Amino acid sequence: MADRFASFVVKRRWMILALFVLLCALSVFTMGKTTINYDFTSYLSESTMTRQSLELMTQKFGATETLTLLLENWPEGAANDLADQISDMEGAMIALYDPENDLKREGGSRYERIVIYLDCEDPVAFTTDLKSTLSQLPGAGAFTFSGNAAQTLEVEKALGTEIPIVMLIAAVVVIGVLFLTGHSYIEPLLFGLVIAASILLNMGTNFIFPSISFVTYAVCAILQLALCMDYSIMLLHSYFDIRDAGVDEMDAMRLALSRQLMPISSSALTTIAGLVSLMFMSFTIGFDIGIVLSKGIVISMLSVFTLMPALILMFSKGLTKTRHKPLPLGGQALGRLATKKPFCYLIPALLIVAAIAAGILQNSITYSFMGDNYSDGERLLSRLYGENNSLVALVPSGDSDEDFERQRALVEDFKRLTIENRPAVTDVASILTTGEAVIRYYTVDDVSQMLGINRFLVAGYFGILGEGERVRGDVLLDRAYELMPANADVARLKRLGDFAKQMFLSGDYSRLILQIDVPSHSPENHRLMEEFLDLLKKHYPEGGTGLTGVNMSVYDISNAFSSDLMKVNLITIAALFLIVCVSFRSFMIPLLLVCAIQGAAWINTSLSVPAGRSIFFISYLICLAIQMGATIDYGILLTTNYLRQRSQQDRREALILAMQHSLPTIFTSGLILFAAGLAIGLVCSVFYISGIGLLVASGAFFSLVMVLLGLPAMLYICDRAIVPKRR
Repeated sequence: MADRFASFVVKRRWMILALFVLLCALSVFTMGKTTINYDFTSYLSESTMTRQSLELMTQKFGATETLTLLLENWPEGAANDLADQISDMEGAMIALYDPENDLKREGGSRYERIVIYLDCEDPVAFTTDLKSTLSQLPGAGAFTFSGNAAQTLEVEKALGTEIPIVMLIAAVVVIGVLFLTGHSYIEPLLFGLVIAASILLNMGTNFIFPSISFVTYAVCAILQLALCMDYSIMLLHSYFDIRDAGVDEMDAMRLALSRQLMPISSSALTTIAGLVSLMFMSFTIGFDIGIVLSKGIVISMLSVFTLMPALILMFSKGLTKTRHKPLPLGGQALGRLATKKPFCYLIPALLIVAAIAAGILQNSITYSFMGDNYSDGERLLSRLYGENNSLVALVPSGDSDEDFERQRALVEDFKRLTIENRPAVTDVASILTTGEAVIRYYTVDDVSQMLGINRFLVAGYFGILGEGERVRGDVLLDRAYELMPANADVARLKRLGDFAKQMFLSGDYSRLILQIDVPSHSPENHRLMEEFLDLLKKHYPEGGTGLTGVNMSVYDISNAFSSDLMKVNLITIAALFLIVCVSFRSFMIPLLLVCAIQGAAWINTSLSVPAGRSIFFISYLICLAIQMGATIDYGILLTTNYLRQRSQQDRREALILAMQHSLPTIFTSGLILFAAGLAIGLVCSVFYISGIGLLVASGAFFSLVMVLLGLPAMLYICDRAIVPKRR
């Protein structure tokens, strides 16, 4: 089967080349049809409170969102006028400005806050338009935005400028590494063409999904480059070895492809196994990353099997003319070191102790569940007005006084909650507070005094309304507006009243917007969210309540993380163990390899404990899957070469030769993965993305250390167990 496939590829190489050109051209067109999702909450499980509450809120109140505008040193009165202008904009429900609470002075500067409630399908587009409008106003001062839409804009801007830089840096590093470790100066060109086509095809086929996350979009291409480069290296180096034996170009390509089909497929399969484990996470961003990267691995593998042979034969003369000796990496020296006493026992012993200590430290790792990518404006807002994270509570409600009394009791309990001896809830916006004028009852005397109208005329009007001596505010405003639509005060009150009802009441549900002075990443957040949930159960034992917001999202994600971590670990280890077990038909070899790479992964992640820093949970899971799934290939390659040499040599000579043949591929692949991760980590300003890059880079480093220093000595020591028939 392998021989027939290899013969077909070599024979039909021009047709394959034309097909790839066509597919790449189509991918350039379809790339723009991929939807990028910037909303983390959309990946929460359907069973979480946040997801259920968001769906309930959208169903009852529409797609509402809050945007905060901070003005710095604007002219007196500008904030109030601006709030009125924004309120009239399409997509804005209302913009609120209260000089008593929203005006702050600090360091000789004057700051004013405007809170904008949006009711539009695309808050990002609204924010972009408003930003453009404000920039063009005469006499405008500095301003900044805060909120989900503003953060999405910042992420879009950062990724648009930083990802090309990351790819450029990675490409330069990869070319440099290949020049040093390759066999021909044309190698980087061939590898670059194959991986570029693979990345283009992967990105061009992402439109088949409803959307992909911005995390996937940011890291997929660079990780695909790093994870799949060794497939091309394995095929080309095999081709060179066969050519050096005197075989002509066509036959050498057939033999090389036939021989490398299984090793490359196995390598791809182990990488996919690690990525597939992410697809079982309850937080479905893991599925998003896993499916897109797995697709990329498959496309890369197929590209190496089909496009790479065509390019090798096309550039065969250039490859031959530009042959050079690769940089000597000291594979034989490392092999000798691994067989010398006491190093053959000391090195693995030290690494095993380090891995065990790192395994124990896993329980002490601190995880973060929300990024700290705050802009300067957001930090300034926090300093001036407090943390003030929004939390939305949804409760079953009617339009009766009894319903409002039950809400009032709930609000009072909310206000009694404390964190570190200070109130946890700093403000409540609800029909009871912001909309209090709507549900308040007004007497004849109240209206007479407010409007300066004779009491008897007011009483007569009340009688016409059929309301007796008291009338509720919403009814009063509706009737007053019918009589005096041109009255500016009545019109303003009517608009505020309508906003309050639209914002906080929707038939059988009421919405309460709480401002809490608790950072989402604080240790107290988990306890506080449970207290909120308990209070909702206390006042509404019949259920049907909801709670959503950033702090609640963090609570839900952290609850799901423990089980997700267990799933990713167990599925990755089980899948890799099974694949290696089938490949080598041995129990000892997969045990050795899986333990070695798992130890490297533990060492990598445990360093955060003495460093006193937290690990973003997605970074941890992605790194774990990639490090286990991808870098175990290094161990498989070394072990395969050792067993091949062991059939003809004693264990010492077999290990030295195995290290000599394996080191160039392992070192090149590991260094590329390290450089790609480091480029992401150092260039990207987005917390979510940079954390993944840095952890992948350090993971590649520790896997290289484990495979090049620990594993050779372990193979040497365990020779009797892994090679039953020894010379």
